[in-house]
Amino acid sequence: MFDYIVGTISDKRDGNIIVEAYGIGYEIAVPVSTYAELEVGKTAKIFVYLAVREDGVSLYGWTDMSQKVMFLRLIGISGVGPRLAQSILAGMNASELALCISRGDSGAITKIKGVGKKTGERIVLELRDRISKEYGESDGSFVATTVSTPNSKADEAVLALMSLGFGRNEAQAAVAAVYDETLSPEDIVYKALRGSRH
Repeated sequence: MFDYIVGTISDKRDGNIIVEAYGIGYEIAVPVSTYAELEVGKTAKIFVYLAVREDGVSLYGWTDMSQKVMFLRLIGISGVGPRLAQSILAGMNASELALCISRGDSGAITKIKGVGKKTGERIVLELRDRISKEYGESDGSFVATTVSTPNSKADEAVLALMSLGFGRNEAQAAVAAVYDETLSPEDIVYKALRGSRH
């Protein structure tokens, strides 16, 4: 229903931010790193996920698209709900988590508060093959594989396309074909999607 919200950070409280957009204040649960990064009174773009449960409706958000993509991967695992997925991403960012998963290091994941041994092992078991195909390892750091030189805009665009069902190589090729450093990640994705239809 919601992909992202652009608005002013009007308040921060209890680990949540309040984003005001067009006269509406959206309360969004964010990881500690995002909470610390955002400043009240500043405009921000928050990628969001709307979680609907019997006991209520909640918005989860991130300033980095790769965090949202990893969040969606996590909640697809049995026993991992939105709150736990957000806690995991508060304990390590998407690249760090992807590296742990690729290496089969469930022990590092279980060090995060709220993640038990079985859950950590399940995350690795269910995501290892997929994460290994979608990400590339280089110089000990785990980053999304993109066009020739790693670039945050290209990374975001590739991850966004993969979340829409593109394979890694297909997403890389689509981004490389339209990439322009003056474009936003959203514009790159839009152009890549248009180009893939021809």
